[in-house]
Amino acid sequence: MGHSSRVAILSSRLGEKIGLNKTDLEDLEISCMFHDIGKLRIPDAILLKKGSLDTAEYREIMKHPEYGAEILRRAPTLHKYIPAVLHHHEWYNGKGYPYGLRAKEIPVSASIIAVADAFDAMTSSRPYRQGLSLKDAFDELAYWAGKQFDPEIVKILLELLRKEGRTIFKHKQERLTI
Repeated sequence: MGHSSRVAILSSRLGEKIGLNKTDLEDLEISCMFHDIGKLRIPDAILLKKGSLDTAEYREIMKHPEYGAEILRRAPTLHKYIPAVLHHHEWYNGKGYPYGLRAKEIPVSASIIAVADAFDAMTSSRPYRQGLSLKDAFDELAYWAGKQFDPEIVKILLELLRKEGRTIFKHKQERLTI
């Protein structure tokens, strides 16, 4: 829940900066809360594993966007969140999953969530690794802009981080000095 909430906060700020209207911002925020719902179908032995995933485990994790879409399809009122959930692991260069969409084929909500999700994952400690500093996360995002991530969304996020650091989340007072 903490991860999805942080992704929602950051995605909302990104959505505001790119000019999404109020309805689209509300839909984006709700999509963020659902973006990893497909992980409900992933065994805890995989989700909580302290070491590296093997090939079969990684393939299973890669199914979580499709599992999430399947869950949301069960309720017609949730269908509008499916594109963001289903496509938040597509890559700007077309090498993501599940469908290999590229650039503007990826729904903007999914592109925003991808950047916010990656930033939170990078800067949060996990059972198998320590979280990155803002500087290191900044460098990673900049490196993957245009490859994994929409470069315009990365640019906006990096501007936000330079100005506000993690104070965006009101719980960690770290700022970038780049």
